Amino acid sequence: MASQSKRRRVRYDRILAVLLVLILLIVLLVKCCSSCSSNKDKKNDNVTTTPTQATTAPTEADNTKTVYLSPSNQEDNKFYVGDTNEAAVCRILAQKTAAILEQSGVNVIVAGDADSIQTKTAAGDQNLAAYVAIHTNAGTGVGTDCYYNANSEASKSLAQAVYDPVAALTPTDDKGLIDGSDSNSENYQYEVGANKSPSCLIEVEYHDGPNVAQWILDNEDNIASALAQGICSYLQVATPTSGAAVTTAALGGDVNSTTTAVIGGADALATTAAFGAEGTTGTENAIQNQLSAGN
Repeated sequence: MASQSKRRRVRYDRILAVLLVLILLIVLLVKCCSSCSSNKDKKNDNVTTTPTQATTAPTEADNTKTVYLSPSNQEDNKFYVGDTNEAAVCRILAQKTAAILEQSGVNVIVAGDADSIQTKTAAGDQNLAAYVAIHTNAGTGVGTDCYYNANSEASKSLAQAVYDPVAALTPTDDKGLIDGSDSNSENYQYEVGANKSPSCLIEVEYHDGPNVAQWILDNEDNIASALAQGICSYLQVATPTSGAAVTTAALGGDVNSTTTAVIGGADALATTAAFGAEGTTGTENAIQNQLSAGN
């Protein structure tokens, strides 16, 4: 019997069905991809972009050309004459000094009359050009002295510059420079010893002696001019010629015999300000001693 090869019947209908399914799957896949891409674009359209701004670090104030004047706040230290006190007189001296310095283009801050000794000294943390505390002395003596920080050459230079014209003005024998930085010494001055800027504290004569107390009151303009002259010398800036003349007046002499000029009015006074932070406490005993006597 002859063998016949059997050929399988090709099922074109099945092949066609498979192709159709594949085509449908491809179409669906393309539509899904297009839909996803469209949704993504819509989301991006709804996002509000903010331009990036460069962050600038806050710049610290430049106080290297600023002078801080710290008049005494010791209201209980009464003058022998004149029905006044150390705080009132030293504030007048500070304001008159500030007016002269401002004529020389110096930026000046005068401490507030209610500022504590710690608050005032903390101003020195701001890298000042100079910090000058203005006081009058007590103890029925005579003469002017000036305290400085022996650990700072700049402090000593400032003290010398401020002391020299004031000492030349006063009619009595003066006492020179005194180290006020040793907290274990009776000469310790917190405003000098705890100060981070070049600082000095000048004691302009004695307010409890009858002759020198009157001399201080008679020579406020001259003293302010001498203080400004010393500070300008330290800063190496010119002292304005319109300031009060520095003229030595004899004890008990007539103030009208000296050559003076009225310095500034209300507009010429330095702005009272403080740097706002409490200073470090330093040596507690020394601070307490000075606080008990006032600022």
